[in-house]
Amino acid sequence: MTDELLSNADGAVHRLVLDRPARRNALTPALCRALADEIEALGEQGSAHAIVLSGSGGHFSAGLDLHWLRSLGAMPSIADLQHGLSDFQSAVIAVVRCPIPVVAVLQGTVAGFGLDLALACDLRVAGSSANFTSAFARMGLVPDGGSTFTLPRLAGLGHALRFLMAGETLDAARARAIGLVDDVVEDAALDDEVGRITTGLASAAPSSLRAIKRLVRASELGALEQALAAEGAAQLQALQGYEFRRRLAAFAKR
Repeated sequence: MTDELLSNADGAVHRLVLDRPARRNALTPALCRALADEIEALGEQGSAHAIVLSGSGGHFSAGLDLHWLRSLGAMPSIADLQHGLSDFQSAVIAVVRCPIPVVAVLQGTVAGFGLDLALACDLRVAGSSANFTSAFARMGLVPDGGSTFTLPRLAGLGHALRFLMAGETLDAARARAIGLVDDVVEDAALDDEVGRITTGLASAAPSSLRAIKRLVRASELGALEQALAAEGAAQLQALQGYEFRRRLAAFAKR
């Protein structure tokens, strides 16, 4: 575990909170690996009926922490990049493999790999403050958390391609309209809405929850893992490319 991930049991619901508010919960390999390990442990323990995943400080996650990436130096080794990528992707795989439902609670910034992580969850509830962007193409990168697979399934091919390639930022209402999220409520009502959802999940038979998730999601797991492998290979190439280095340098100057 890491002190950047809060983990608390709340009856039959277990709450996980990304807790790097000063960085809008930007993700590092260590945080993603800790998240994956905690989700896997909760699935094995069998005491929770559902997991609620959120972020602190009014944001879900700004995605990859570019400061972490810059800490690897101007020309990171392939081994360092591959190791980091594996840690990032482990969180997405853990969510989909987890035998109990994972509910994402989305506020503020939902960007980059943070968006990918949200899209991997079983249910997504957004506050009206939430805004969604892929951001990879703007940095000379490609998605590496499975959104080239998950997003077309949720929003359709045209919406997915436009969103991923044009670098648009969607507000919560638009995200709901194209299927990125299941529900949108005012931020002040988020706790009540999540409570209604988790009360329903907690009242269901645990064996039924596990069977339903397995039946619904098992067929996509292999395809998602293939997509993650393909995205990872493309991302490693992009991370070593001139366009990304140029755009990262411009980001650092800001």
